[in-house]
Amino acid sequence: MQDITTLLNECYSAFSQTEEYRILKTYRTRDNRLTFDERFAINKSIERTYAPVFELLRADAPSLTESDLFFCALTFQHIETVAIAECLTVTKDAIRMRKLRLREKLPNRWFDLLFPEQKRNSSDSVTSQNSAEKTAPITLPTESTKNAKVMKEKMSFGKAIANCFSNYCNFNGRARRSEYWYWVLFQTIIRITIVVVLALIKTFIPDPSQLENAAPIKLTVLMILIALLILHLGTVLPYLAVSVRRLHDRDDAGWLIIILLVLPDLLFQTASVLKENIVNLSTLSFNTGGDIDKTMGLVAFYYLVSTIIRVVMFCKSGTEGPNAYGPDPIRIISQSDRQ
Repeated sequence: MQDITTLLNECYSAFSQTEEYRILKTYRTRDNRLTFDERFAINKSIERTYAPVFELLRADAPSLTESDLFFCALTFQHIETVAIAECLTVTKDAIRMRKLRLREKLPNRWFDLLFPEQKRNSSDSVTSQNSAEKTAPITLPTESTKNAKVMKEKMSFGKAIANCFSNYCNFNGRARRSEYWYWVLFQTIIRITIVVVLALIKTFIPDPSQLENAAPIKLTVLMILIALLILHLGTVLPYLAVSVRRLHDRDDAGWLIIILLVLPDLLFQTASVLKENIVNLSTLSFNTGGDIDKTMGLVAFYYLVSTIIRVVMFCKSGTEGPNAYGPDPIRIISQSDRQ
């Protein structure tokens, strides 16, 4: 027991001298939020500092999760509940419930050490010691995040849509897969809604030419069409922005969206308009020597290939940890599971 107490004291003293400890103690004086980079740094610092304690805890309580270990260390450091909740991205009530569950998971000796009834100041230790005794800080080894275990923060449909609208024209930073594909789903719903409304207008609204007073109907239809156009165009910029951020998440250049999305869409839409509205298209030819049908075939092929490439790229996970375009939108919790 004395060895465990001494080890806890060493870990406590070591973490108290880190920059991450200072961040936890002072972050509420800023904007009451932690960034992804700060959460990541705090987690890695806890993992390094409390590694020997975590080994003993895993041996005595195999049911503990990585999140439980992280919670135990922060509680032992007497970090405020709101700060722990911010680190784990949960509510304060969830923190209280976690402590109750740990009461059942942890052996009594561990629970008494990690959750002492009497709080202490940063200079105190677990047990009373002579003031002359100084606990030397342990060395914090450097550590790669290559084999990190990824724990995703929840991204709901509503949160993804709100995030895309709040970053309406933001082409900087990174976007995770769920944010991008939720927006694609939202945009698909918008397009289906527009098609349905147009079909209803065509079916149920009478031809104004057959009515004596057609002005109100024409005005109503015009207002509906304008609203639908605004609704459609209003989703274009956020879609481009989230697409660029999705490329950034994979550590790819954002300008690739021109080749993969903008250019094929423009060519395809232009070719479609030409085919529908220009008379006698078969008589037209281009400098390449091919007729309009061959050209449109090439455009359609380019559109299909670019769409497939874009879907495959955006279905793949982003780079782990920060990259050249910003912090990881998925929080990395801890090292890969140990055997």
